Amino acid sequence: MDINLFKNIFEKIKIKFDFKKVNSPSLKIENKAEGVETQIGQLNIQQGLTYSEVKDLVTSVIDQKLIAFKDEAKVIYYQRTEKFKKLITDKIKNLPEEEIAKLKEPDTQLTLIEAAKISGRKQNEELRNLLANLVVSRIKNDKSGKEELKNIVYNEAILTVNKLTVDQLKIITLCYLLKDTSYGGIVSWNTFNNYLNTHIKPFLGFKNTNAEFQHIEYAGCGSIGIGSWDLINIYRLQYSFLFLNSVEKKEIDELNLQENVKQEIVVLDTKEDKYLIRFMNKGILEKYLKKKQVNEEIAKKLGLIYESHIKNNDDVKKKILDETEIGKELLDLWENSNLKHLSLTSVGIVIGASYFEQVTGEKIDIGIWIN
Repeated sequence: MDINLFKNIFEKIKIKFDFKKVNSPSLKIENKAEGVETQIGQLNIQQGLTYSEVKDLVTSVIDQKLIAFKDEAKVIYYQRTEKFKKLITDKIKNLPEEEIAKLKEPDTQLTLIEAAKISGRKQNEELRNLLANLVVSRIKNDKSGKEELKNIVYNEAILTVNKLTVDQLKIITLCYLLKDTSYGGIVSWNTFNNYLNTHIKPFLGFKNTNAEFQHIEYAGCGSIGIGSWDLINIYRLQYSFLFLNSVEKKEIDELNLQENVKQEIVVLDTKEDKYLIRFMNKGILEKYLKKKQVNEEIAKKLGLIYESHIKNNDDVKKKILDETEIGKELLDLWENSNLKHLSLTSVGIVIGASYFEQVTGEKIDIGIWIN
């Protein structure tokens, strides 16, 4: 890299990096090829960075000799870090300038270097891509000290990926999706079935052994408890409208709801001359009634009607087994693994959300879990 361009990007550093001495507090980098000592630290981000400048910036941080390898290992390490540099560069080149500027922070630089070290040791492309996604998420979620916990969790997640297999990533992600998330795009039985096929199915094919789950616990991504969570009941309460029995007209009519409110709450099933309640679950219905300032006593009665017409767990299970493509596989896995005993840590949640985004292309906001 041209030394003048290097100086334009980086200011003189207060912290020295020496990657020749593993675990040494002295972190000094020597550029033997050019016979000069290069010191990096605070980055001077120029306004309106070009793609070339962003690429040089990433290269200047990563392209140091992080570990002393034997000659035959150097080539492999170099190839892997080159792939990682390209991934990072492509992902951050279109970020806003204020987000790219976060690379000037020593903590962000060290995170980037740690990710590069892990990438150099790993041949798995999925893990390499996940590392790159976590680094970019770390940059985007850094709010200049206002969200210190998020920064710490992302830093830990990047270090933890080094300890995980793809099977363990699937387990973590599946646990997060089933136990801790709800999908608002489900508006019918068809969309629920499609949700299972596109969001859940990609994470089912993992090695189901106690060792896999124990290692997740060891890596700090979750804990395996004595108690368990009930997937059938979760689906029953989250997506209740899929498992609702129709309601006798008299039960709704006697509530004397305002007509415009009533029309938004129920639709008439002309075949049975009964009402079907439109709302996904009781919680959403209650929020709607509160927003419309419906009388508290009437709202309470309607809530009880809704709850009493949800099918029981056995019927919910039967419907999932009979009317979805992956229901049997999913429920068998839940019933015959430690999945139902697994609860994730904040690090596990970040890794699960990031891996989900990588596999499906859809994003989950983790802000409600880590704030």
